[in-house]
Amino acid sequence: MTVSEKIKYYRNMRGISQEMLGELSGINSATIKKYEYGIRNPKPDQLLKIAGALGISIYQFMDFDIETTSDVLTLLFQLDEQIDMNFEMKKDRKGNPVPSSIKISFDNVDINERLAKYIKAKGLCDSVIADTEGYASAKEHEAAIAEIQADVAEIKHHLIDSNRIVKKGTHGNVFKLNTDAKE
Repeated sequence: MTVSEKIKYYRNMRGISQEMLGELSGINSATIKKYEYGIRNPKPDQLLKIAGALGISIYQFMDFDIETTSDVLTLLFQLDEQIDMNFEMKKDRKGNPVPSSIKISFDNVDINERLAKYIKAKGLCDSVIADTEGYASAKEHEAAIAEIQADVAEIKHHLIDSNRIVKKGTHGNVFKLNTDAKE
């Protein structure tokens, strides 16, 4: 999804008009329309206001191009520094971690529940992809794959739609308030 599609998607998900998003973000509604139609791209400060008005993280508008070991490790190290994340592994006879046994888990129930829902949806998607025999034609199978992949994308958007704070040291239901959306 493009940034313009994401703005429209989350605005519609919240059930608010372009005019209301304009009011909540402090951005002219005509500008919001231009963003949604892809006529203009919001600058980072405008995108931050829109994210705040929609009650979502600005990261939901960003696409991360993760290609290298460095990219993955950088994200994992940041997660480990900022949230309660655990590494589990088996050790060899000398007490060294066995690389193939490494598992990552979280102490946060909300993250775990959302991940479990994603894993279930992904499993259903994988089973449709693997089921080459259960469809009358390759075209029917491709259509089923496209449909389930769209469903999984929708589920992912709903799963990341949370402002619950998960930083180390926070416990219970603490939510980030988007008070800086409007200047």
